[in-house]
Amino acid sequence: MATGIFITGTDTGVGKTYVVAAILAELRQGGVKAAAYKPISCGEGGRADAKIYWELMDREQPLDVLNPVYLKHPLAPSVAAKLDRQRIDLAKIRCAHSLLTTHYSLVLVEGAGGLLVPIKRNYFVADLAKELRLPLVIVSRLGLGTINHSLLTVRQAQAMGLRVKGIVLNDTLGRRGLAERTNVTAVPELCGVPLLGVMPHGPKRRRAAAKRICRALFR
Repeated sequence: MATGIFITGTDTGVGKTYVVAAILAELRQGGVKAAAYKPISCGEGGRADAKIYWELMDREQPLDVLNPVYLKHPLAPSVAAKLDRQRIDLAKIRCAHSLLTTHYSLVLVEGAGGLLVPIKRNYFVADLAKELRLPLVIVSRLGLGTINHSLLTVRQAQAMGLRVKGIVLNDTLGRRGLAERTNVTAVPELCGVPLLGVMPHGPKRRRAAAKRICRALFR
């Protein structure tokens, strides 16, 4: 099994945390010593996401290890840090990640927003994934517009030398019209990367979907 995966999104609000939490829960229920890591959170919602992982991990690690950088404003990290008059400490992020990799066989790293969200001047989420030397899983919306966003994200990742393991389409709205039905085939075909699975809206069938995604990722 790989030692780590970096989960990014095509945009903010696509459900990265929802997908990561489902995968984390499935792995741990299956006996895998897994952790989820959110290096940077912005706003109360971001910190709440980190707390979801903390609870799923039975509070084995301090919250500040699972989320070492917390910024008050729900904005891009570089913008939020400027408003907070804080400096984002990349060494602190590296140190927390290193600690987790020594204690867990698999660490799921959740990025902030998409690949080109700025963390610092001339340093983006994609740079962090590259520095950690982790392959990508891309979470994208299932609905209309996802082809463009998915293609842009895959091409940017490949241009930066990042390996894309696949895409998870997340049903954020809970309805399956023509776009949703056709995207399941069109997105992986056009992007040239595997579809790892479709995450359903709400708790029903979520565990079954997480099982399929885990099998696709770790077979």
